[in-house]
Amino acid sequence: MQSPPLARFLHSLGKVQHHLHTAVVGLSAVEKRIATKPEDLDITWKAHDVVGSAREARRFLLRATLVYVAEELKEYATHMLKYRALADSSVTIPQNRVDRISALARPDEVNPSYLTVAPLIVSHWRNRIVHRNSGARLTATEHERLVTQSEAARDCYKGIDVAQLLEDFKNDQPTLKDVTVLLAMSLNFVRHIDSTLLQPANSIEVRQWLKAEELLDNVLKLEKEATNGGHPQPRARAMQYLLTKAPSLAEVYFAHGAGIP
Repeated sequence: MQSPPLARFLHSLGKVQHHLHTAVVGLSAVEKRIATKPEDLDITWKAHDVVGSAREARRFLLRATLVYVAEELKEYATHMLKYRALADSSVTIPQNRVDRISALARPDEVNPSYLTVAPLIVSHWRNRIVHRNSGARLTATEHERLVTQSEAARDCYKGIDVAQLLEDFKNDQPTLKDVTVLLAMSLNFVRHIDSTLLQPANSIEVRQWLKAEELLDNVLKLEKEATNGGHPQPRARAMQYLLTKAPSLAEVYFAHGAGIP
């Protein structure tokens, strides 16, 4: 069972990848002078250097993708830590986006451990794009963790050259391979984190998940209205509501309820 935060993350990244690939295909047509501006497209566009313009646009697109993915990683980390905090009062949610990602797991809890570095690169890269004076970078330990496993990363991720990736990060010159590999690594990192979340097995745990999603009050209201109305399946209406708001919670809620006192 996917947690709602993972379901949202996967949905969002699927769209990001499709849009990125679509735009890259379009820009390749511009670079080859195959594409031209339609007459009915009401914009000003005149490139004296078509190849240079297409490549600059591609760099813009790749940097924008990194910013978008960094925001999705922040959202996932925030919600996952919120889930944990409801089950364990000692869990806190750091203010800094990078610290939130780091709080999800220690390197020795993730295999391979270099996966913990990828979302940090994405987040630091986002900060350097958004804040021009940012000096965001990996720690020496994080840098070493990725470099020492460069061969394993190369074998698993499209022959990625880790040294070149880090150089591109340093110089803010993302390549399509850099971005797609960082996306793939970040996705596998998130999947691993999600696999450590205990699935709700009773009504109290379902209640906690609904509370984390800020859906509990509405679910309880719908269930109470159905009960008062004599509905033979009081949870049915709330289940339909969850199918639109958090589909992965619908069945487990219907099976266990939400721990109504």
